[in-house]
Amino acid sequence: MKQKTCAIQDSYDAVKFLNEIKNSADYKNAKSVLVNIFTERIQKDYISYITCSIKKILDKAKVSGLTCLQGFAQGDPVKGTTILTVFLFEKSEIDVLEFDFVKTPVEEAKKAFVNKMKNLKDLKAIQVYTTPLQNKITNDFLSSFNLEEADIPIFGAGAGFEAGSVPQKLLVFGNEVHKSGIVITFFRGKNLKVYAESTLGWTPVGKEMEVTEVIDNHILKTIDNILAGDIYKNYLGVTSSKNFLENTCEFPFMLRRSGKWLARIPIVKDEKGFIHFTADIRKGEKLVFSYGAKKIILQQSFNLAEYMSRKNLEGLILHICRNRQAYLKEDELLELQAFSNFYRETAGCFAFAEILYRNKTGGLQNSALLAIGFKEVDDIQESMYSEDCYVEDFFYGNSRFIDFNKLGTEISLNNKKEKLIPFEDRLVNFLHATSRDLYLANLKLEEIATTDGLTKVFNRKKISELINYELSKRESKNINLIMFDIDNFKKVNDTYGHDMGDEVLVRVAQTAKQCIRGHDSMGRWGGEEFMILLPDTERENALSIAERIRSEVHKLQWEKMPQITISLGVAALRDDDDNKSFYKRVDNCLYYAKTHGKNQVVSDSKNL
Repeated sequence: MKQKTCAIQDSYDAVKFLNEIKNSADYKNAKSVLVNIFTERIQKDYISYITCSIKKILDKAKVSGLTCLQGFAQGDPVKGTTILTVFLFEKSEIDVLEFDFVKTPVEEAKKAFVNKMKNLKDLKAIQVYTTPLQNKITNDFLSSFNLEEADIPIFGAGAGFEAGSVPQKLLVFGNEVHKSGIVITFFRGKNLKVYAESTLGWTPVGKEMEVTEVIDNHILKTIDNILAGDIYKNYLGVTSSKNFLENTCEFPFMLRRSGKWLARIPIVKDEKGFIHFTADIRKGEKLVFSYGAKKIILQQSFNLAEYMSRKNLEGLILHICRNRQAYLKEDELLELQAFSNFYRETAGCFAFAEILYRNKTGGLQNSALLAIGFKEVDDIQESMYSEDCYVEDFFYGNSRFIDFNKLGTEISLNNKKEKLIPFEDRLVNFLHATSRDLYLANLKLEEIATTDGLTKVFNRKKISELINYELSKRESKNINLIMFDIDNFKKVNDTYGHDMGDEVLVRVAQTAKQCIRGHDSMGRWGGEEFMILLPDTERENALSIAERIRSEVHKLQWEKMPQITISLGVAALRDDDDNKSFYKRVDNCLYYAKTHGKNQVVSDSKNL
């Protein structure tokens, strides 16, 4: 596999570059070719000419691209250019699917996408370029992805527009140019490896605030029942709609989904005081302000670059939020060079939203840097393990204090000779340290309030809240509950003592927890009963998880006791369910399992 990148000023540059590719040995040996285009020029005729030239000169090529604030090639952002980056796959294959939502209903497009995906073998990754300001469409479409059994990354970006441009003028394109649409590229092949990772670097600070009213999934009307615009007035002193983005970019909102932090950047405050975002926000979610320390943001991106450099990549693209460019300013060049220093052909763009889904976590992001690496391997038995992925050294994930003096020496090109730490760095260090202490204290209080003290899974109050939240969203009908009970547990306590009973509870709970996925939740319901919430899960997968739990518990060895077994009930959410009816059905299933032999899984498909 090879990647070739070029920044073109005009059509002459494009034709020259494409002809060089055509005459190369890499093109002649390529099984498939993808050309990604990143352009500032929001001109349909120009884009159509470039895409037609690509298909005319490179007859093997598939095309995907988007308009952006600025593209970059080989570590340099180049104003006023179009970036062409060509991927020449020797063993892998490319398929491109595109939909214009002006012409094609979203539901029809979703069905076509799912059917396409089901018929593709050796699918390794999916690239998505879309129009993020059509947020309701974008997020509704992305909800059709259902890749629970394989870690197939879905990555991409949302089209942007240059400052001063009309918001409606943002485009994505494949064979055609779309003002409201999506272009999907499928990467497949037994020999293909794709690494899709992101870094954020912003730090949450302050109290959590609840989203109380949202319009069209991306316009924040009220938060904590307060007009959204007033929040910025109260905390940041920002009252004017003019230069609203510039006055707030250092302080994006952050929220957590499936344990992952995502940022949200406001781009407009309208005349009503409502705040518009380029990525989705959901009613009931908790938002918290965050702040950016340049040295921390850069250090996190350097860590990601170092991780990617160890993968011996043969292709690399970056999608970077325009907010990083606006905040880091000239230091943004350091991020780009961190990647281009080890892979020269690195290409990408500054966009309006970054997209990264992996195993139902992630989604549309803001303020992030997204890195996607490719390579083709000779040994198809080589595998990527789940632990072989980049884990952001997020400051609040540990109690490590950051030495800004040392970090400044490592990062800043301008402060190497300074003996006095700049006031800004000292102030941010102070804010960071005090915020950390407050966060860790609150984290401990939250753990005490939501965790069962013995088994260390959620308590009944917390698992009930999580279930009720999923039921209130109703974004997916594929919600399942597993309820299980330790068989003959009273006999364990009576025969071997309560200390042994506690050990059984702990080991069974931890064994079950290891069998569920990252976005599932488990809590102790009472005594020896446990409840597991499985969102976005087909019934068959829920039954498979339940059976895996039953089997793993049955395998546990005990020094003084015979084997322990559990009985499990599984219920899927129905259209007419409320929380009481949902609980009742899963409890009936468990009761049936306990009274008909125990050590088994019983589903509500039996119409109990």
